Amino acid sequence: MQSHALTHQRGMALVLSLIFLAIVTMLSLSSMQGAITQDRMASSQRDYGVAFQAAEAALSEAETLLQNGAPPGNGWRNHDMAMEELTRNPRYRIQTLAPLGSLTNNDGTEAVEMLYRIETQGFGRGEDTRVTLEALYVRQQPVEVIVP
Repeated sequence: MQSHALTHQRGMALVLSLIFLAIVTMLSLSSMQGAITQDRMASSQRDYGVAFQAAEAALSEAETLLQNGAPPGNGWRNHDMAMEELTRNPRYRIQTLAPLGSLTNNDGTEAVEMLYRIETQGFGRGEDTRVTLEALYVRQQPVEVIVP
């Protein structure tokens, strides 16, 4: 009687173990796909951070140039950075927008406040990663008197 019961259950263990193996495989693939997606997101966020820092460095250089009295210039200028993580160096351009007004300094000289726009672009490791920053800068400069 015992041998008759064993003959009816022989294939059931194999079927159950195959179903269990299929479920475990699907769970493993799902968690692997989630881990790969998380890794891509972290890499993209890091790339954006590098591009943002490069754009900020270029913005700082442009502000320093204006603060030291350099003329705004025409077109884009490169900001040289020695970072292996960048596909190319960040760049900036300074545009003169308008005079805001004039004032008299403590020493009696007249100065005019000029408004400048600084645009910077930073690039990351990926070819498509680009961050653009814009800032407005006001600089006081002496009034130039033109004598005929």
